[in-house]
Amino acid sequence: MMSETQTTIREGVATDTVRVMLIEDSEVIREALIDALAGTEYIVFAATAATAEEALQQLQQQHFGLVVVDLELRVGTGFEVLRYLAQTRPDPHDPVRVVLTNHAFPIYEQRARALGVDYFFDKSLHFEEAIQTIENEAARLHAQL
Repeated sequence: MMSETQTTIREGVATDTVRVMLIEDSEVIREALIDALAGTEYIVFAATAATAEEALQQLQQQHFGLVVVDLELRVGTGFEVLRYLAQTRPDPHDPVRVVLTNHAFPIYEQRARALGVDYFFDKSLHFEEAIQTIENEAARLHAQL
């Protein structure tokens, strides 16, 4: 399965695709998300990160139409990433921000929304809903290309 992931995640993708960054420390969840969205031809996972530092480096180097952020990362937190996006992107929906976490406490959701999150999902309860939302947002962004 890793070879599929490696071929899906690539640089220099066509301009008619929605570039997605996946910020998730669990390889199992990363693969599940990539597999679930692999059939959507205009979504490309252009980068992944397992730590806040890796995510920030990628965000400084590339533009993404959509980011999927876990709050608990291997090192650092998704809040660091969300704070960076809030400070550096004048349009609060560029990129579209989706939080997918096992820590879906109301206080975390309030904090994430204050940092410009568009969607907030509990991994264990709303995984399929998150996939559908990502597909819908990517379709909306793709129509604007």
